[in-house]
Amino acid sequence: MTLYHSMAGRAVALARPLPVTLIAARAQVFDPLTCLDLNLTARRVLFGILTFVRARTPTKEIFPRRDTLRAEALLQSDSTLYRGLAMLEEKGYITRRQTRRRHCGTFYLSPIVLTLKALVLLGLQPVIHKAPSSNVEDGLIKKERTKKSQSIQKTTGCTDSPKKDEIDRETRLPVELLPLLGLGVKRTAVCWLMAKAKGVKQRLSDVVKVVESNIAALRGREVVAYLAAMLRKNVDFAWVAKQTSEAHVSAELDQTAQDTLERLDGRYDGYHVCAEDGIVLGVFQASRGPGQLALVHSPSGSIPVNLRFARACVEGSVRLVPPSTAWEDEFGD
Repeated sequence: MTLYHSMAGRAVALARPLPVTLIAARAQVFDPLTCLDLNLTARRVLFGILTFVRARTPTKEIFPRRDTLRAEALLQSDSTLYRGLAMLEEKGYITRRQTRRRHCGTFYLSPIVLTLKALVLLGLQPVIHKAPSSNVEDGLIKKERTKKSQSIQKTTGCTDSPKKDEIDRETRLPVELLPLLGLGVKRTAVCWLMAKAKGVKQRLSDVVKVVESNIAALRGREVVAYLAAMLRKNVDFAWVAKQTSEAHVSAELDQTAQDTLERLDGRYDGYHVCAEDGIVLGVFQASRGPGQLALVHSPSGSIPVNLRFARACVEGSVRLVPPSTAWEDEFGD
């Protein structure tokens, strides 16, 4: 017996038991201070998606049927469901990939995965540095199992940031928190939030990094209320901030590599491709026509000039130099 029955050809959602964590997450979807970049339709779809998520493995793919997901989302039409899914994907709450049938190539599956952003905002990203013990039941963590003297220090993100721990002379606030003043937050409120963050062994700057896109549209007391609510969540914001920063750096590097790849054209035809130590690896040959790749020819064979090659150029592990310069680098005094 399924949890759905048909009524005039449409699936209708029935009551079902859910873990405490998923009940809390579904409540967060409609919290006025959570998911600020979603409209009501997208919130309903996210509410429905959480019905199919497993509390212990929230990052695993789920495969809800279209009609059952629409029923759980309390929506009346497929077009409304699709608009909600599109917004969730656009705002970074879910990812989807379509799978084709092997025998005919038509699409038949579109699994959904919750992103780190959704897990954090909905309280589904707990902090566990050890294996679950008797302090964990029904997916809800009673007490964080971490070492007080090491956990925060070892998981602090962006330790090489030049702004980390830098103090503004005029306001006597950390430089990383100055954007809060631009959002209408008073200095005294920032200090109060810093004290609350310290009380739960967090850094306010890490929290701000994680939720900066959500507080951009808020002002004054709304920002303070939102950050205070975030500090009450059992989330290692330092770790999340580090992951977010690394993902941002990787995305920027990929974009730079893509721009570099587009510039590797006929002007470099005949240039030598050299390694960091100056050894000539091959000769650059520009593409000979539309749709063809440029190549690097060497005595041992040829390699394509693709995004991986462009990224190597950006990182400095290979470089393009005129033939005369390469000759001087390799054989000069």
